[in-house]
Amino acid sequence: MTDFEIIIIGGGATGLGCAVEAASRGYKTLLLEAADYGKGTSSKSTKLVHGGIRYLANFDFALVKEGLEERYYFLKNAPHLASQQSYLIPLQGIVEKIKYWLGIKIYDQLAGSKKLAASRFLSKQQTLREAKDLNADKIDGGAIYYDGQFDDSRMLVSLLKTFEQLGGTALNYHKVEEFICDDGKISGVNVSNQLTGEKLNFTAKFVINATGTLSDKLLDLAEPQLKHNTVAAAQGTHLVFDKEVFDSEHAILVPQTSDGRVLFILPWHDKIVVGTTDVKVAEASLEPKAQAEEIDFILATLNQYSAKTVTKSEIKAVFCGQRPLVRPQNQTNTAKISRKHELMLSKNSLVTIVGGKWTIYRRMGQDTLDFIEKQFNLPTTKSVSHDLQLFGYTQDKLSYPLSAYGAQSSQVKLIQEELNNFALIHPDLPYLQAEIIYQVRYEQVKTIEDVLARRTRALFLNSQAAIEAAPIVAKLMAQELAYDEKWQEAQLSTFKLTASNFCL
Repeated sequence: MTDFEIIIIGGGATGLGCAVEAASRGYKTLLLEAADYGKGTSSKSTKLVHGGIRYLANFDFALVKEGLEERYYFLKNAPHLASQQSYLIPLQGIVEKIKYWLGIKIYDQLAGSKKLAASRFLSKQQTLREAKDLNADKIDGGAIYYDGQFDDSRMLVSLLKTFEQLGGTALNYHKVEEFICDDGKISGVNVSNQLTGEKLNFTAKFVINATGTLSDKLLDLAEPQLKHNTVAAAQGTHLVFDKEVFDSEHAILVPQTSDGRVLFILPWHDKIVVGTTDVKVAEASLEPKAQAEEIDFILATLNQYSAKTVTKSEIKAVFCGQRPLVRPQNQTNTAKISRKHELMLSKNSLVTIVGGKWTIYRRMGQDTLDFIEKQFNLPTTKSVSHDLQLFGYTQDKLSYPLSAYGAQSSQVKLIQEELNNFALIHPDLPYLQAEIIYQVRYEQVKTIEDVLARRTRALFLNSQAAIEAAPIVAKLMAQELAYDEKWQEAQLSTFKLTASNFCL
């Protein structure tokens, strides 16, 4: 049995945000993830670092201000993974122009000194010059404002490595099976290794539930006599296309879709990502499947704003994630449920954090540690994460995919030379075979899916190419880890099943 001060359950944005915060304040911390880091929502986001301009419609000014502050720290501390991105809004009609003029000015004002760049408004001709693939019939003007963009699962790897550098211990594929209680208070966890079946137990003074859409399941495990209903899961689907389908240096924000939401057309890793939907789901899932009507809705909306007709055959990948929204009473429209985060303390001392979004991962960690110190009357420690440069930090401009490793990119090059292997894993993907070896050695890779979905983004960029690349990935992993052909075959079979969710 190993003793810790804090155990965090959940290896997504919230859990790793809490882990980095705890370790940077000097707490001996363990993070446990039942699958792989970011297997759920945190690898399947819209890739935005933003205050949330659309939340202004709900008069959520405090939420937007918080997001804009955190956007600044996000971009500052991980410039190798996050960058400023211009967003163009095509506008039609005087009402829409006034609404967005006012919204963007408030957005800029709320950012204060942390504003990225000055917004500007465009005539119809200027708008079409900035985004030549826009349908001229749908617009009579436009606006450009600035937010951020990032690679979500690579950000998780950076947080993981930062946490380890700070002295933290993180284990993926380690599932909490039950809580250890002492005098009615949780004092540890019994854990099962999902790959080997090994049973372990760990004790801690404090345990944090940061499991996102699965928070209620862990609360039920901790308090089986109660039925918990704190999280509403909302499903968001995205379609990925080659950038030629809609080529613009700006991300496009479609201001009004038929369901009252906004839709983004985003340049990302030499592709475009179009999304997202917002569909309430009854049951949370780590492997959600895009509904046919979601795909049709995104395609139809894209075609309203695109100068050329885009077809289903041009879709390179489909990915689908579920957001953990704090469930308010009598609220059914998930587009209107606030993205605020909340902290709860169970009678048996389990701390649960729910809600939030990627942009404010750092603030959620800070708030959780502040909450623990206050609730348990601990000596107050100071948060230093505002100025904590994350693992791989560099301001050097590297080309993708080596940019994902930041300052560690030289290590990938050394492996290329060591193996005398400069090949790609697939001609239609940008990833190097040497990256796989680096990921196995340094990034806790355990499965083909870890590599092709989250350490590289192959499955998100081109699902068919990822499936075709899987055998070479299996072979490289097996050579490095001394695994046999039976392991490779089992991995390939499992991966094909997962990959089918990313294909039409």
